[in-house]
Amino acid sequence: MEETIGQVLANLKVISKSSKTPQGQDQRQEKSSSNIRCTKAREEAIKTCIENCPGPERCPSNGFILHDSGLENYGDVYSTCAYFQEYSDRMKKIETLRRIFPRGLWTRTLDSFLPHDKSTEKALELSGKYVEQRAWRTGASLVFLGGYGTGKTHLAAGILIEAARMGENVAFSTASSLRMGSFSQIDGAFMEMKGKDLLVIDDLSNETENRMTNHRIFELLNHRYEDERGTIITSNLGIEDFSETVGARIFDRLTERALIVELEGTQSYREKKRASYMGWTRV
Repeated sequence: MEETIGQVLANLKVISKSSKTPQGQDQRQEKSSSNIRCTKAREEAIKTCIENCPGPERCPSNGFILHDSGLENYGDVYSTCAYFQEYSDRMKKIETLRRIFPRGLWTRTLDSFLPHDKSTEKALELSGKYVEQRAWRTGASLVFLGGYGTGKTHLAAGILIEAARMGENVAFSTASSLRMGSFSQIDGAFMEMKGKDLLVIDDLSNETENRMTNHRIFELLNHRYEDERGTIITSNLGIEDFSETVGARIFDRLTERALIVELEGTQSYREKKRASYMGWTRV
């Protein structure tokens, strides 16, 4: 609607330019006065809206703010709320994450993570700091290493969910999926992941140890390294086997900007959560 007002005002300007009568001055003054009234009305409407805002998620007008056009023969117009637009963009990114995330991972937030020893307590603390500082924006990365069921994927997913809630563009991929599909499909996936604010590569293991996959992963990580974008990698390998699997070039890139977190607990994180799933048997 505001574009329409601009067109109306532009037409008034053209008329005033073509006028050879004293009315031309009057029209220019009327246009200036209309602009002032419109601007003042918009500012007052926005101020009132902010003071009474119930939150963008409960906005009754879906982010539109009604105010006077400033034109005598023209009705009210709408302005868009910047807060609502930011909220809407953030929700779209979260919805995108929901589509690419495996269903079971969406509930794996940092708040729901249950540390069961000192290593998982430390890992959770570092994950929280990584989110709080938005460290991925400086190119800092994380590598979670540990046995199956120790909570690596949960922590990576939790960080990714928080980043999406902050409005970041994120992506999640299992390492095995990086070598699935046609060459064009694989190329497309790698190209899309290169530009994400934060990327998770889950379950990087010996299964991905082949020349082509390692080469593509190095290209991906090297591009993100040069572009100062954070990456989170999880693997069930120990640090020596992990270094050997990804290769010296990738490992060198990772160790420069990544914090390697080893989850050393012997109790499986899945065993820890089993009690919550089996609660129905005790009713």
